[in-house]
Amino acid sequence: MKSIFKTAMVAVIAMVAAQFEASAQQVAGVRSGLAVGANKVTITEQSDVAQTVRAIEQRKGRTKVSGYTILILSDNSETARENANKAKEAFEENFPETKVKMYYESPSFYVSAGSYLTKEEAIIELWRFRSVFPKAITQSREMDIEEFIIRPDEEKETE
Repeated sequence: MKSIFKTAMVAVIAMVAAQFEASAQQVAGVRSGLAVGANKVTITEQSDVAQTVRAIEQRKGRTKVSGYTILILSDNSETARENANKAKEAFEENFPETKVKMYYESPSFYVSAGSYLTKEEAIIELWRFRSVFPKAITQSREMDIEEFIIRPDEEKETE
């Protein structure tokens, strides 16, 4: 159910972004088409409309989305790397269906799990994970939109 919701949300975001980009390109195309030839047409736009169109034309495709993950471990001790590896392995044993990442940002090692679009979704999973990791917390992050796209071959694996 979650995977269908995530897929639907990503599809809606992508369609809206594509619609804005297509609209901006169409406006620019019509404007340039009317400005050529013997019977040139001059288009006068309201300033706020012109600014909006220019902003949409200059905007690049969105690759990041605000979301949530669950922080399982944050450690900056001398044994941080070993502790992070152990936490990652324990997580993979107990929750094999959820992706887990270990990463280093000076001076600490971190282990985080899952990618969620809403805080509510993350909190539901947080309570499940706390049975093994009682100090786990939700964490707001900018994530690649790719993390939420479910490919047909991945969908077969989750079923």
